[in-house]
Amino acid sequence: MNTIDLTVPINKIPQFRFIGSKHSVLSNILEVIKKKEIYGEVFFDVFSGSTSVSRYFKRSYSIRSNDMLYFSYVLQRALIVLNDYPNFRSIDLPLASLEPNERIINILHYLNNIKNEEGFIFSHYTPESLKIDGIERKYFSTENGNRIDSIRTKIYEWFNDSEITEDEYFYLLASLLMAVQKVSNISGTYGAYNKFWDTRSAKPLRLNFIDIVSSEFRHQAFNKNTFDLLNDVECDIAYIDPPYNERQYIANYHILETIARYDNPEITGKTGIRKYGTEEKSTFCSISSASNSLAKLLRGLKTKYVVLSYNSDGLLPKDEIIGIFEESDLKKITVTAFPYRRFKSNSKSHSSELMEYIFTGEVK
Repeated sequence: MNTIDLTVPINKIPQFRFIGSKHSVLSNILEVIKKKEIYGEVFFDVFSGSTSVSRYFKRSYSIRSNDMLYFSYVLQRALIVLNDYPNFRSIDLPLASLEPNERIINILHYLNNIKNEEGFIFSHYTPESLKIDGIERKYFSTENGNRIDSIRTKIYEWFNDSEITEDEYFYLLASLLMAVQKVSNISGTYGAYNKFWDTRSAKPLRLNFIDIVSSEFRHQAFNKNTFDLLNDVECDIAYIDPPYNERQYIANYHILETIARYDNPEITGKTGIRKYGTEEKSTFCSISSASNSLAKLLRGLKTKYVVLSYNSDGLLPKDEIIGIFEESDLKKITVTAFPYRRFKSNSKSHSSELMEYIFTGEVK
């Protein structure tokens, strides 16, 4: 049975503040897939990011999603892999008689009212950092920094003490990450904080219930460099939404990565960025390596169809991408273009309107 029309309603796709998020163009991607008669059962989301594409299609395909960033992997585990609500049956709270959804609501209420304690986020990413690092960072209010640390610590304690399962751990951690981005004092990414406090940053951080979308398919999530995964994933459709400019995602989302890992990393500079190695950098973010990286990816994928999203503001021109598709022996190559709004930030130096391209090709 063709299940391509069983997409998840857009209002069930969380809007995560993420560069290049495809939340606003999900229906365009679906339209291209249908129009080009691209069929199959296994859908490989090669660069999952905010997970919007994988979640949208999780009722249509068996999803294989991947991202090198751990915080994206956390979102994948909760928003894509889970087909049922976690039970939270082992947690030491008076919840035994409640249904799973009611148990989750009560657990979130408990975490939202937990006693504050100072930790890594409070010490380095709120104005308290002036006392510790000599730099006043304004990513979060001191109150929200406390709340992030308190909630993150309790989630880990429950998991470490086997009071919650792995699925339950990722569900709660995803709720925390989604709450954090709603109170962050940033213009777009975590590459810098605002000099003045945004109104959103004054709101108290609050965990919210995450809807679990059921699916007849089983799904898998990975946290690997894409090129280390190619031999392990066979699919019908490979959806590629690679980084398209020189901004490294590990740098732009370093705080979310630190909250997800909670590993007390060594940090540096005015923004308190976590140190990262070359293995955490994407080769798609460099004009000198983006072309070869795309060619290498296309040659290594075990798929029947390729669907690539890219942007007119990207490092690779449209015609060059078409040439890479041709050199990779793909056939029936097509390009569909439509307007796309620029990722919001404080920059006013560019027009806000761009073109989004969807390239398709069939493996010979």
